[in-house]
Amino acid sequence: MRRHTRHLAKIAGLTGLACWGCIALAQPPPEDPGRTFVACPVYRDTNSGRKSGCWLAVNPVDGVRYDISLGRTKPQIGHQVLVEGRLETLDQPRQAGSACGGVVLRPVVVSVLEATCRSFMLPAESYPGRRFVLDLKAVLPPADVVESIPPPPYPPRTWSIEFSFGSDFLQYQYSEIILDEIGRYIRASRPRRIEVIGYAVTAPRWISGERLAESPQLARGRAETVALALRRLGATRRLLQVKWRDNPSPLSDKPGLAEPSRRRVDVRLLY
Repeated sequence: MRRHTRHLAKIAGLTGLACWGCIALAQPPPEDPGRTFVACPVYRDTNSGRKSGCWLAVNPVDGVRYDISLGRTKPQIGHQVLVEGRLETLDQPRQAGSACGGVVLRPVVVSVLEATCRSFMLPAESYPGRRFVLDLKAVLPPADVVESIPPPPYPPRTWSIEFSFGSDFLQYQYSEIILDEIGRYIRASRPRRIEVIGYAVTAPRWISGERLAESPQLARGRAETVALALRRLGATRRLLQVKWRDNPSPLSDKPGLAEPSRRRVDVRLLY
């Protein structure tokens, strides 16, 4: 069964350009908005300026080509990706009417896996892509901008920092923005203790014929990575209480991406 599923994945995402496109248009997506699958990503080189290119992936289960460009992290050509997302809308048009040539997943989390696969790029094929617009809320302010101090009162508060599957690396910009806010609260409120709890999802899941489970050591690695970042932002070792655990519950405010929210570190300030 596993070998058969891998064969289908190769047909759906790894063969020549013409066949890749034919299978991707095979059928519309089912009504369930959730999508989780493993695939080989393809980059479409559109012509709407810098960073306008599109990342696409074919789900080997439904044979549909999905636009996975809107995740926090981008795929890597030549490596399989774990895609976890939801349809932007259930009534969105077929691929022909989209900016990239795929059914849009948003929100979507993309994790680069170790397994390699064939890599190639698609031409624009009249798809415009998305013109890049800098989101100032998603980037750190310049160093010369005066730091804003959070006003009191300071009740106990928890932040969660999510991670890609199988990784303890802090995601560029996304993690930095959260850590910057935590650092400002630490310096302004002077907490009595800072709890840092790292989690890993070690319970296996079968996705697209692949068995995926995280190493138990990742929970500790994630917690220690965040603790190190907090020390650089002003937290002392005396304040930090670092813990790690396996298989947490998903975050309640992430109904659309419950599984990715389990791969996280929680930071709680106590007074």
